[in-house]
Amino acid sequence: MKKNMIIAFVTAVMLLTGAVEATAQKQSTPRPTREGLGGGAAVYTPEQVDQRAMFPGGQEGMMSYMMQNMKYPKEAEKDKARGTVVVHFVVEADGSISNAHVPDSLKVHPALDAAAVQFVKAMPKWKPARLKGKTVRQRASHAIAYRYQ
Repeated sequence: MKKNMIIAFVTAVMLLTGAVEATAQKQSTPRPTREGLGGGAAVYTPEQVDQRAMFPGGQEGMMSYMMQNMKYPKEAEKDKARGTVVVHFVVEADGSISNAHVPDSLKVHPALDAAAVQFVKAMPKWKPARLKGKTVRQRASHAIAYRYQ
């Protein structure tokens, strides 16, 4: 990694990574959504499932994967772009990632946004979320901070 740039993982979104157990009370009948998420099946929030989706190896595994696979885009480096990109995605019932995107209101720089989405899409399969003993689709988000120094 070049000395003049840093890519950091923001852990402020830990509740969505599956690393922390739900603290919110579960609804007796979760109301999943289907809006714009494709796949047809219900998509649950982390608070609605019994066991959250988790990256292989948990938080440590994610950090290791990030250090080995994140790249600072050359276009962003040229522009000295920096900021925190929040990628929203769905962890499918088989652990694969789908619907990775950066909402318009959270876009930082075209090259950074694209790099973060590509990074999420290339992730290995996660351990899927579980609800009442069955694997289910779960919403997730990751914040990736790009800092140019």
